[in-house]
Amino acid sequence: MSKKPYNIAVIVKALNSDFWQTMLNGAKKAAEEHPELLKVTTYGPPEETDVALQVEILQQVVKEAPDGIAIASTSNDLTIPAIDEAMSKGIPVVTMDNQISSDNYVSFLATDSVNAAAGAADAMLADWKAAGIDPQGKKFLVINSSKASKVDQDRDRGFMERMKALVPSMVMLDVQYVENDPVLTENVTKTLIQANPDLIGIFADNDMTGVGISKGIAAAGAAGKVMGYAFDANDVEIQAVKDGVLTGMVVQDPFGIGYKSAMFAVDALENRQVPKVVDTGATIVTKANIDDPKVHKLLYPNQ
Repeated sequence: MSKKPYNIAVIVKALNSDFWQTMLNGAKKAAEEHPELLKVTTYGPPEETDVALQVEILQQVVKEAPDGIAIASTSNDLTIPAIDEAMSKGIPVVTMDNQISSDNYVSFLATDSVNAAAGAADAMLADWKAAGIDPQGKKFLVINSSKASKVDQDRDRGFMERMKALVPSMVMLDVQYVENDPVLTENVTKTLIQANPDLIGIFADNDMTGVGISKGIAAAGAAGKVMGYAFDANDVEIQAVKDGVLTGMVVQDPFGIGYKSAMFAVDALENRQVPKVVDTGATIVTKANIDDPKVHKLLYPNQ
C-alpha cells in the first residue's frame, strides 16, 4: 500500500470556470483538514472545449502514478482507456459530474441532472403564472454548452421532456450548440428573442452559457418577459438573478463533490467500501431565496 499522506490527483474540465475552481477548492479543503491522510494536486485544461488536452493531462497523470485520481471527464468515452489503465495499476479513480460510458471506476458523484433540470422547468412554469404569462402555444429554447458531454445532454433532455409534459402546446426552437462560448450565447440569445416575440423561456445547461443568456436577455430588453434558468452559478449569474435578468439557477454543490471525491479516493486506498453512485443534489436558486443562509453557503462555500 502507498505511504501516507496519499497523493490524490484531481482533474476538472476547465480552469476558467468558477464552478470547477470551487470543486478544486473542495478537494484542497479535504487535504487541508486531513494533512496526515492526503495531499492534493490539481489539473485541468483552460476551457471545457479543450477535450483532447484533458485526455492528455489524464494520460500524463497516470504515467506519474499518483495514489488516487478524481476526474470530471469532459468526454464520455475518450478518457476511458487512461482510466482503465489507472484502475489496472491499482490507482483508484473517482469520477465526478459527468458519467463516463464505463463502470470501471470506484465511485461516481454528481447531481441527478435529468431530475434537476426538470425542476428548472417546474420553476419556470410557476414564474410564468406569477407574471401572468400564458405559455400555451408559446416558444422555449435550450442552449447546449458541449455536444461531447453526457451530463449536458442529460440536463437538456430533463428540461425539454418536463416542459413538453407540462405544456404540450409549447414549441421548442432548435437546440443551440455554442461550445461553451458566452459571447456566442449572448448573441444567439439576443437574436432569437428579437426574431421570436413569443419566445418566453430559455434554459442554459452550464455557468458559461448562463452568463451568455443573462447578457442576451438584458441586451434584448427582455428581463421579466423571457424567463431564463441556467445550471451552476458564478458571480455574473448571481448578480443577474439579483437584478431580475436571470430568473434562476440550478445550483449544485461543487465544493462538496470535490471534497467527497478526494476522501473517497482515500477510502478506496484503505479498502473501505465507497458507494458506486452518489447523487449530490441540486437547489433551485431565485431572487426569492438567494439570501437564504443555506443558499448563501452553496453560492459562497469558501466564506
